Amino acid sequence: MKTENIRKFLLPPGPILALTLIGLLLLSALLYYRSVRIQRFLEPALAMSEPRLKFGQNINDLISKEFGAEELDGIKFKSNSILIRQSLLFTNSNGLRPDTIKKLANIFLSALNNQDIRKHISIILVIVRTPASNNIDEQQQLQLQEMAGQILKKLYESEPKIEKEFNRYFGSTVFTTDSKIKEPNLIEFRIVPSEQLHIEVLQKLMKYAE
Repeated sequence: MKTENIRKFLLPPGPILALTLIGLLLLSALLYYRSVRIQRFLEPALAMSEPRLKFGQNINDLISKEFGAEELDGIKFKSNSILIRQSLLFTNSNGLRPDTIKKLANIFLSALNNQDIRKHISIILVIVRTPASNNIDEQQQLQLQEMAGQILKKLYESEPKIEKEFNRYFGSTVFTTDSKIKEPNLIEFRIVPSEQLHIEVLQKLMKYAE
C-alpha cells in the first residue's frame, strides 16, 4: 500500500527525461551567457597588455641570452626596469666588473639595434638607488650621482657604438626609495617606454570602442 501511495507522487520516466534535458539546456544557456560576458571583458584586457607583454618578453630574452640561468638570481626585469645586485656589478674594491658591464652593454645594444624594440624605448636611465631614510647630504648625493655616471661611462667604453649612435637614449641619476624595500641598493636600469607603446595599446582597444 505504501509503495502505491509513493508511486502517485512520482513522474513517469518520459517527463523526467524531458525536464532533465530542459534543465541542461537552461544551464548551458546560462554558462554560455556568462562566458560571453567574461570574453567581452578579457579581450580588451588582453589587447591592452599584449604590447607591453611582448616588449617585456623581448627584454627578458636578451637578459637570458647574455647572463644565462646561472646568474639570473642576481638580475631581473621588473616594471620596465633591469634590476641588478651591486655584488654582481661591483668588485670588492668597488670597481666595476668588466664582464657584467659588457653583458649589459650587449643587452642595450641589441635592443636599440632592433627597430621593433627601439621604437618602444624613450630613454634608458642608469639609476643608483638609496633608501629615503638615509638622509644623505649634498656631498653624498654628488658621490652617488658620480657613481651612476661612471656606470654609464663604462657602458659606453665597453660598447662604443652605444655612445656613438644611441647616446641620446641614455641618462643617469639618483633616486631615493621607500625604506621598506628589501633591497634598496640594487642598481636600476629603467627603460622608460615611448609614446609608441601607448599608441599601440590604444590601437588595440579601438575596435572595442566602435
